This record gives sequence, C-alpha cells and structure tokens, in this order.
Amino acid sequence: MSAPDGDPHIPTLYGVYPTSDWHERETYDFFGIIFDGHPSLARIEMPDDWQGIRNVRLPAWRHPVEYKGAQIPPPDERRATTDV
Repeated sequence: MSAPDGDPHIPTLYGVYPTSDWHERETYDFFGIIFDGHPSLARIEMPDDWQGIRNVRLPAWRHPVEYKGAQIPPPDERRATTDV
C-alpha cells in the first residue's frame, strides 16, 4: 500500500492484527505515515516535532538526523575514531 506525500494516511490493521500496533507506531514515528483508526498512535523514538522521512529511495541511515537540536550526520560522513 502506498500513501501520497501530501496526505500520508492509510487505514490501520490493528483491529484485524493487534500485533501490528508496534509496527504501525514505528512507521508513524520514522516516516510520518498516519494510520487512521489506530488506538494509540504515538512517538516511540523520535522527538514530537519530527516530520518523518518521505520519498526514501536510499536507506534511511544515509539521511542526516536532527534529534532534540543535535545534528547527527550519516555514518559515512562521521569522523573516524580510534582507540587510544
């Protein structure tokens, strides 16, 4: 199923598959897709103002992430660390 960028709403599967609760919440949290009818759609990991990553054609880890004001670059752009 796909959701349009301008209106990322799709129906929940929670009523049929209660174990979809966690998966739908995680999808909402990271990608901003809203599951209509979900009983407790809430953030799990990301801050409340996170908009979600849309149009992901590359793995999500390649996108820089801003978490509570701290900019976290993708792994391939981080400086190397060495054990002293």
